[in-house]
Amino acid sequence: MHGDLSLLTLADEDQDVPEVTPVPMEDLAALRQWVLSVACINFDLELGPDVEFLYPPLEISKEEKDNIAFSSFPDTSVFSDGSLVFSWRVREVPLEASSAAAPHIPDMADKSQMLARRFSRRLKRHLSIRSATESPNPETAAPMPLAPTHSSRSTSYLYGYTFFLQRRDATNRRGYFQKSLVILTHLPYVSLFTELVARLGPSFFAHGPTVLELVVRDIVQWPAPRPGAALELPLMGTLMHVLLPHGHEPQRSDGMRTGEHAMAPLLASVPQSSMLDVFCEVLPDLWRLWECLLLAEPLLVVGHDPRTTSEAIWHLVDLIRPVPWAGDFRPFFHIHDYDFRAFVGRATPPSGALLGTTNPFFLQTCAHWPHKLHLGQRLEARHGHTAARTAPCFVSTRKRRISKDRELLRRLLQWRDVPSEHARATAAVRRHFADVTERFLAPLHQYMATLIPTHFDLSSPADMPPIQPFHAHSFLQWLKTHPGPLRMRQRSLTPAHMLRQSLYADFLQCPNFSLWLQNRIAAAQEEQWQRRIAALAAGDVIAFGRTRSEIESVDLYLRLRDELQRVDEALARPLTPELSERWQAPSPDKAPRRTSRAAEPSPRGLQHQRQRLTEQMARLLDMMPADLRIGLSK
Repeated sequence: MHGDLSLLTLADEDQDVPEVTPVPMEDLAALRQWVLSVACINFDLELGPDVEFLYPPLEISKEEKDNIAFSSFPDTSVFSDGSLVFSWRVREVPLEASSAAAPHIPDMADKSQMLARRFSRRLKRHLSIRSATESPNPETAAPMPLAPTHSSRSTSYLYGYTFFLQRRDATNRRGYFQKSLVILTHLPYVSLFTELVARLGPSFFAHGPTVLELVVRDIVQWPAPRPGAALELPLMGTLMHVLLPHGHEPQRSDGMRTGEHAMAPLLASVPQSSMLDVFCEVLPDLWRLWECLLLAEPLLVVGHDPRTTSEAIWHLVDLIRPVPWAGDFRPFFHIHDYDFRAFVGRATPPSGALLGTTNPFFLQTCAHWPHKLHLGQRLEARHGHTAARTAPCFVSTRKRRISKDRELLRRLLQWRDVPSEHARATAAVRRHFADVTERFLAPLHQYMATLIPTHFDLSSPADMPPIQPFHAHSFLQWLKTHPGPLRMRQRSLTPAHMLRQSLYADFLQCPNFSLWLQNRIAAAQEEQWQRRIAALAAGDVIAFGRTRSEIESVDLYLRLRDELQRVDEALARPLTPELSERWQAPSPDKAPRRTSRAAEPSPRGLQHQRQRLTEQMARLLDMMPADLRIGLSK
């Protein structure tokens, strides 16, 4: 299915080791804007899953190495022969925080290490062939490692987008060839990177590691990832059309081009899979799931393979946009993760925990969790699995409070068995819940507007007026007279106004609200700055200079100059997603990076405001006495 594997299995023992060129230092910074490294994971008979190489090399801790290795292999039987694409997310454990020495990982560009690895694999192959002719001895099997006993305290994460390949192999003691190719990155662009690894994986296993050089050369040419950007990215002789997300805003496909060649781009933050495939048997529960996600309540998602669970987790996080997910979500979680005990070893599950798993063991250890989603049989049937499992269902302690769109549900159930309608159905579900979330947020936006000073003119003081604090009790009182457009459940013994009050009261106490409020205040401060700039750029400085004192005119000139400096600083900083300092490669561009904000002005808008501020300063300066003009011009 994926070509000759001789380069990786070394079927020809005398075959030359493929040369792999190191990534030039000047290209490393450009590469790491998108991809940190590409890992190959092999199943070692002695160690279990193990990192065979990283290209380019990446300094990681032992904990990270183990997490990467175990996360890149399914922990249940999926098929005999085939491939699987899935994703995972693990917490960073920097070397200085690690409990063990840095692991040694071979460098693909080092010829001597390649030769040593070839000898090692040849020896293992010889042992595997010998053991295959002998009677199996269960005592020689490698013991499965115990679950780690501690967790990382880092707040940064690594994302892995994985292409797993399994084939029958009589020369292997396990009877199978099993390897994974993994894209390691700091970016949560699930659609983009699963597409990348789905294209790269078959070529890598067919032609060997030299394929990675070609892909790295392509990625180095990609422009920096800018929030909201529509990009055409070269990859392996084709173009990927990608739309990047803007903060936590829901992504919509509006097409990147018009006319005959119009096409819908990949929405980078949304899985390409159909929601009807993933949630086919639990569609009536989507509204109750939305409430649990909105409130960041612990949720365990159980499926039969990592693809199903990882796609489900990404879809669920997307369901509540633009509300950010403040908790810890793991698209594929297993017992070997270094955060295992932090999640399942507690009497009360952590708020905001969203775990996708395939191991039934979690149903026992997480039996006390309030919400468990079992995904189901339709996907299992596609892989030929007929063994009975827990029926697909959503088990929850929560009762739904919002209104269910029964007409939409009726259409979804009709479209479920019509594959040609699945893309349309997924778009309809995403539009509906984006609208539900916006309706829910409407009263919060209206209340926040009463806390934010909005009036600015040329006489406004240099210091920005503070935003008033948000008080939960005051908002809930305000909500009684400003209920908003969110429709509440009608067939309930509890009146709609009480359901509404309880839903908002619960939201104000959950971590999602805290992060939403933090982002909203940051956006409001950015909006204030933009209004301030607009007022300074549009005000009548000539009339101001004629009617105000000399001191006031000088003060206005200095404020204009300060704001112009801020605009210049904003233009000088590259607008890219945040990259942890430990991954930053030396770059000619030493300007500090910045993360996007919801109200971040465009570079073109900033350039326009800069020009207007400069013109205002010149007008005001012309009205001043000569001695002041000379002093202020220095």
